[in-house]
Amino acid sequence: SFLVALHLYFILVRKGFIPHFFPRSHKKEFLSIVKEITNNKEFAKLKNYQHHTNHIYDHLLRVAYISYTIAKSLKLDYVSATRGALLHDFFLYDWREKKRADDKRSTHGKEHPYIALANATKHFEINDVEADIIVKHMFPKTKQLPFYKESYLVSLADKMATVAEYLGLVKKRLTALLTY
Repeated sequence: SFLVALHLYFILVRKGFIPHFFPRSHKKEFLSIVKEITNNKEFAKLKNYQHHTNHIYDHLLRVAYISYTIAKSLKLDYVSATRGALLHDFFLYDWREKKRADDKRSTHGKEHPYIALANATKHFEINDVEADIIVKHMFPKTKQLPFYKESYLVSLADKMATVAEYLGLVKKRLTALLTY
């Protein structure tokens, strides 16, 4: 019901019936936060890997955008939430192929947060909040409780984005946002 309401809200905004909750200046701020990561050549390779209904890159932008919006409105550390969300699935392989080769069919879900953290720390400076977000975004599957409010938020945003993607509520690729 929340996702339906959110979808309806964005339809009304696009049609011009109601003003957008997310002003342009915030879009510029969001873009300035993600710029270092989205300009990285290794990170850009995520466009080559399918994830849910599109590529990983698009999913990460969607989760980062949702996390940024909510964290900022709740007066949390929105910079760390945005960066952690953007890096939470920074693994460079097709998880569907890995899952087919896995007898338990669950290895990817438990291992990819650590692979994403290793890739993130290899290419960027990561703070404690961002690291916790990346490693614990699969909670409760990974069983470790998130330590920060931002980690819970990104875990929820990831699930929201995934459901929206699978239900077909997402029509546009967010990569267009980067050409703002």
